[in-house]
Amino acid sequence: MEEQITVLVVDDEKVIRDGCTLLLQPEGYRVITGANGREALNLLRDEPVNVVLCDLKMPVMGALEVLEEAGGLYPEVPIIIITGHGTVADAVECMKKGAYDFVTKPFRVDHLTLAVKRALEKQRLERETRRLQEEQAKNLYTLAMEQSRMHTIVNCMADGVLVTNRNLEVVLCNPTFMQLLGLSGPLPQPGPLSAYLNERTFGEAIEDLCATAETEPSKCLSQEICQGRVHLRAISAPFFGPDEKMLGTVTVFHDITAFKDLDAMKNDFVHMVSHELRSPMTAIKLQHEVILDGLAGEVTPKQRELLSRAQAKIQGLLELINDSLDIARIEAGHRQLELLPLELGEVLQEVIHLLEAKAADQKVTLKLEAPPDLPPVKGDRRSLDEVFVNLVSNAINYSPDGGEVAVTALSHGEYVEVRVSDKGIGIDPEEIPKIFDKFYRVKDPKARQIIGTGLGLAIVRGIIDAHRGSVEVESRLGEGSTFRVLLPC
Repeated sequence: MEEQITVLVVDDEKVIRDGCTLLLQPEGYRVITGANGREALNLLRDEPVNVVLCDLKMPVMGALEVLEEAGGLYPEVPIIIITGHGTVADAVECMKKGAYDFVTKPFRVDHLTLAVKRALEKQRLERETRRLQEEQAKNLYTLAMEQSRMHTIVNCMADGVLVTNRNLEVVLCNPTFMQLLGLSGPLPQPGPLSAYLNERTFGEAIEDLCATAETEPSKCLSQEICQGRVHLRAISAPFFGPDEKMLGTVTVFHDITAFKDLDAMKNDFVHMVSHELRSPMTAIKLQHEVILDGLAGEVTPKQRELLSRAQAKIQGLLELINDSLDIARIEAGHRQLELLPLELGEVLQEVIHLLEAKAADQKVTLKLEAPPDLPPVKGDRRSLDEVFVNLVSNAINYSPDGGEVAVTALSHGEYVEVRVSDKGIGIDPEEIPKIFDKFYRVKDPKARQIIGTGLGLAIVRGIIDAHRGSVEVESRLGEGSTFRVLLPC
């Protein structure tokens, strides 16, 4: 319920007090009265008052004294001076002391009520102004606190942070970023990106984010940056204002130098162990072949069986060693690819011929569909041979009940697609994201007898990535799998 407005009428003449009461009460105002300034101050102290109508000349205390005391104690209450013999000088003096208006007696009803309404409106506007000022001050304080908190968090982060505006100028970076990049001294903010990180690929990535942010707001770019001995992973994303307009980009730099050093040590260890193992294993394999060929004397059937099993195990170990070396070279970027125009149909035909005997042993039919006008791809012959031998061999191995393995090549403008499909045991949907991981084997009772290193698909992905292509798989448990390889023409 809206609070009733109270008007205090102060006049030494009772007729004026009663007259004002009769005029103002019909307007909905609550009216209280006082006979002099001292009574007015006591009423102001004891009751909430919105407007004061005060006579200029009164015994005990007049309007000027009321203005002096009430102006300091109740500055929000407007005081209207009413008088029958005031002069211009009196009016000026009252206004100087803080009076809101000056009304002369005898006054008209509309003049008095208009003066009161204006005073109330002034009071309302002043209260609203104070409220807005307080709210603004609170918002500014909250904003300052948020900015302070944000700067504290950013400056204390263990990762480097770099913020650019839409003009590709750096507007914020934290001390960790300066330390990771070996920067010292104050740099201009905003300042050119090249003054902070003069890396062409990074600049192009930030430019691409700014250009595509409106159409791809969730786009995020990740890249590795090498600055001397420091290796950084940079993850960049656009950020937007309240109006959904792109304001700039934020990039977080994570120091991966220790991981790179550890990876290099791991690769060196794999190379050393693999080379140390491959020579003796090859020698043992050759000696077994000499024995199996009867060059070291007659071999009994039981001895031949045992030696053949040992020979298969040795061959498996040699394949594991070779696959481990391949993975290490791919991950270190040391595998040399000779990218030349290549007729993919010929490569696939040779793979089919190579694996026909293996397929026949497992009662699997191999089928190849490759159009003669297939555009050439830019690839390394030996590496792509390895890719498709791996994929087709897997398709044969995971078709234990026979069936058909289909290899299909299709042209898609700038890309050539090769599909390797089987009707085998399929892959559980939960396992599909893991099958390209190193040493991962599909967990299926029917696959327990299948010999493998678990590195084949990891090698496939590494080689295809090096060719700027992609490999995907679709599979249903019990219905078979289809691997799709896309290679640029």
